[in-house]
Amino acid sequence: MSTPDLKVIEGVEFDGRVNTSDEELIANIRSAMRRGHPQVKRQEPKFERVALVGSGPSLAHTEKELVALVQEGAKLVTVNGAYHWCLERNLKPSAQVVMDARPGNERFVQPEVPGCAYLVASQCHPKIFDAFEGRPNVWIFHGMNSENQGREILDDYYLGHWHAVPGGSTVAMRALVALRMLGYLRFDLFGIDSCMMDGAHHAIEQPENNNDRWLKIRVGPTGHSEMRREFIATPWHCKQLEDFLQFMRLNGELVLLNVHGDGLIAYALQCNADVAIDEVE
Repeated sequence: MSTPDLKVIEGVEFDGRVNTSDEELIANIRSAMRRGHPQVKRQEPKFERVALVGSGPSLAHTEKELVALVQEGAKLVTVNGAYHWCLERNLKPSAQVVMDARPGNERFVQPEVPGCAYLVASQCHPKIFDAFEGRPNVWIFHGMNSENQGREILDDYYLGHWHAVPGGSTVAMRALVALRMLGYLRFDLFGIDSCMMDGAHHAIEQPENNNDRWLKIRVGPTGHSEMRREFIATPWHCKQLEDFLQFMRLNGELVLLNVHGDGLIAYALQCNADVAIDEVE
């Protein structure tokens, strides 16, 4: 389930960066691994359908599809603010995934949902782990790629027996890799759009992204200009698109995946071809 560098978008170079200093990340990892939570690690294949829900703006248009899928028995897995979005609609997550290292993100794991598993990156702030005191279903994962700092610390603590969850720069992409490691094969993605829709970057209030730079991009399969569509996206949207395309090119045969909604990622998957960004303003 690796995602090494693979050129999937022509004309633009993206560089995913963590929004916390290396020193803070290392301190967070040292604190987290001493909490004693079990690690996310590879498991045997599971054939239940998983509805992986981000908080992208397409949720406003796909809510009925999601409710129907959950009523049919799909496991509901949320990331970040999608947790609250689902709870407000009486949809109970089977799991919640959090990766952001900044303080203040403990709101993404409150209130506790009985029976919900919490998959939390070791780089998360200690306040998030404090919120888990007394909860029985908390799992830690290490969002490490080959170039990440902190590997030596994990080697020392776990005596080399730790499990990396590689992958993209956003929690949605890292959740997809973690769930595949846990054995899940069938995914329906909701609210994972990688674009603005109706002027909104999320289906919920998420003020951290209010000042993001907006880009106008035209995307379509190579050699078919008549199929190009225009989207408004932020730089992190574009990086998530690149991460998704890399994942599918390298691991597409390992998953059955359907992207709901009419966002940028859904369209890129429909194109089933090389995707180029031919205009950035």
